[in-house]
Amino acid sequence: MNFHHLSHNDLIANFSDLVQKERQLTAQVLACIAEIDRRQLYLAKGYSSLFDFLVRDYGYSPGAAMRRVDGARLLRELPEVKEKIERGTLTLSQANQIQRAAREMKKTERFLSTEEKQELILQVEHASKKETEKIIAERLHLPVMPIQKETLHRDASVTLTMTFSAEQIEMLDQVRNMVSHGVNSQNWSELCVYLAKKELARRTNMRSTNVKSTNTSSTNIATSLNSNVAATVKKRRALPARVRKTLLNPAARCQYKNHKGEQCHSSRYLQIDHIQSLSRGGSHDIDNLQVLCGTHNRYKYVSGG
Repeated sequence: MNFHHLSHNDLIANFSDLVQKERQLTAQVLACIAEIDRRQLYLAKGYSSLFDFLVRDYGYSPGAAMRRVDGARLLRELPEVKEKIERGTLTLSQANQIQRAAREMKKTERFLSTEEKQELILQVEHASKKETEKIIAERLHLPVMPIQKETLHRDASVTLTMTFSAEQIEMLDQVRNMVSHGVNSQNWSELCVYLAKKELARRTNMRSTNVKSTNTSSTNIATSLNSNVAATVKKRRALPARVRKTLLNPAARCQYKNHKGEQCHSSRYLQIDHIQSLSRGGSHDIDNLQVLCGTHNRYKYVSGG
């Protein structure tokens, strides 16, 4: 639609109408996401989480996806959120802030009840982002929400903005002093890269050692697992540690594939799954093992896969 021909009043009237339609559409999107979440349809699509599903299948940025996940889950818990989003008295950002506060409380084994969330929503309606942060912090006795932001630049470099607690900064300062001989003590990015290289080298060496120790016996392992007698014995024992270490190496990813053959690739909460379960005659043979993320391992079980 071309707006050039509209008068000032008509342009503002059109804009107001579009904003209202946008709010209504946003509420519908959240309701749809909430139902997708309830049915866990993202698992069948090959994603380990609703967040990955929105980012990888629909192109949402991580921040936009997280706001929609939080908004949808708040809406599932409190259906009145849909009407508040439509009216514009509550925003996606505020829903995200409330859900983040609930997650922070959960870390300290404090749980934000549905009733407490209802009270928070009533208090933050029409409030700005900063006002909302203050209300949540005062109501729940939480510190102001920490900032975590990534900004990508033209040369592919990234600026990271994040918040550290006093204890975390003290710990990082101690590390910085310990390694001051190897890095610029005033440059935090150099410290992060230095520590990352150290960890990569440690894990790479660990993996090399594991691979060497398993390569020499892999033939014997396969032979014994394929033996009917050995298989019967193996079924009653836990998975050998060397096999577990080989499969759950630093490069391991979830191997679940959806009906299109698209792989999950999640690296979080990985578990070893028997393709043919032990109860159905499967064995600990490495050919009968696969790596799945926790959500897809549970999904396989409940779906009878």
